[in-house]
Amino acid sequence: MPVWEILLWVVFAVVMTAVVVFSIGAVGYVRRESRLYSAEQKLWLSLAQTGQPADGVLRSLRMHPGNMTRGGSRGQTVCAVVLDVDYADTAGTLHTASIRTFVEDALVPRFQEPLKIVHLRYDPRNVASVAIDRERTPLEIPRAS
Repeated sequence: MPVWEILLWVVFAVVMTAVVVFSIGAVGYVRRESRLYSAEQKLWLSLAQTGQPADGVLRSLRMHPGNMTRGGSRGQTVCAVVLDVDYADTAGTLHTASIRTFVEDALVPRFQEPLKIVHLRYDPRNVASVAIDRERTPLEIPRAS
């Protein structure tokens, strides 16, 4: 086997190793980011039963820096966003929260309205634990039966 052919195989092996390592890193990054934004939905499931309702004022909506999207619960596209909200607890104390969640792409413009009221659920024992009340402020368009 000539030397140039051995060098060609070595270069090929190095490039393929780099591609595999990069792919594993990219998949790990996407999975971690998706878990961060999906955690709010799991929190809402528990707060729907035990959480205290509150009305929040949406200060801003920020899209994920990488414009991350995924398939929603019914096959639609949902976008990863951060909703910055102000809300008051039952004692009247004002709190601020940045809620990472997924919103259906068709509903994103509704969350860009200035000072939009969003319905929340929070844990009275830990007011930093707050989620969007999906029954009163849907994050996905309901589908016909």
